[in-house]
Amino acid sequence: MPKNQSTAAQSARRASRSGEKYTEALRRAKAVDAPHTPHVLRFLAENSGNLHYLVGGIAAAWAHSGQRVLLLQEAENYWRWTTNGVFDRRSRGRGRRKKAIEPAAPPEPTTSTLWASPDGPGLLTRHTCMWEVRHPSQENDRGVPRTDRSPLTAAVADARDAYDVIVLMPRYWSYPDRETATAHVVLGEIDIFPHTDCRTALPGPRGEEKGVPLSPEQSAAVLRERCLGFLFGSPHLPIQLDGVIWQSNGELPVDADYLAGVDRDMNRAGLRPLGWALSERRPFPYRQLPEPDQLQDPSFVQQYQPIAGRLRTVLDARPAHRS
Repeated sequence: MPKNQSTAAQSARRASRSGEKYTEALRRAKAVDAPHTPHVLRFLAENSGNLHYLVGGIAAAWAHSGQRVLLLQEAENYWRWTTNGVFDRRSRGRGRRKKAIEPAAPPEPTTSTLWASPDGPGLLTRHTCMWEVRHPSQENDRGVPRTDRSPLTAAVADARDAYDVIVLMPRYWSYPDRETATAHVVLGEIDIFPHTDCRTALPGPRGEEKGVPLSPEQSAAVLRERCLGFLFGSPHLPIQLDGVIWQSNGELPVDADYLAGVDRDMNRAGLRPLGWALSERRPFPYRQLPEPDQLQDPSFVQQYQPIAGRLRTVLDARPAHRS
């Protein structure tokens, strides 16, 4: 490698060896070298148990292309309900034992390096910590302790100067994060791809009638209703989405032209398509990120490069501070 080659060019050459286009990687590497505010990305999904590999693969693809990526994961809830032996004298008849909140010892934050480039800035780190603090002495109108998310705010603030992308990974993924996130991307999980209408059971030896094929537009409408229904009808304020990524838990029964038609209809509906990922659900541990040896495997990372590249292009195309 030439000695006078810029750091951005070196990062772009490493990214090109992973399958990414050199010109796109160079443009992004130059942007990384300039002062910037990191993207704080929040994925949205109705059920997140089978989507950790997809998120980990995207993050690893970014890291392998020379970016510094932090997976900021919410620790499991350590608060527990206990019975304290205090009776409520105001209740009629026998006194009722009141329940009180007793905080257990909170877990200490943990930080681990999942992958680091041996000759460049690429880095993938996971940091797990509590995201909120509960105040047992302060209750809301439902008698539940008030909470604040100052630990999450502090964790993001501490990471801003060290990372290019911060991926928020809460315990529950279905609710948007307007306080902290600068971008929201939907992950749609497909168990059965809707390429035909309902099959009808009929009497007789053959017993089932083949369903009528659906058009790509009809399939897109079914996917929105079946997999993205949690986004609609919410009483919360509207949120601007940056795109949608689909994960199919099994082989897709349609070809690339059909999927392109689905993508066009999604785009028409305001859901920018960012790609399709295939995943066999059973071999993957539930709610676990890929193992470090997988994150180091170029063949594993390469399958997520196209989606990661399109997503990063979308993130870089708008102000990082937008929510």
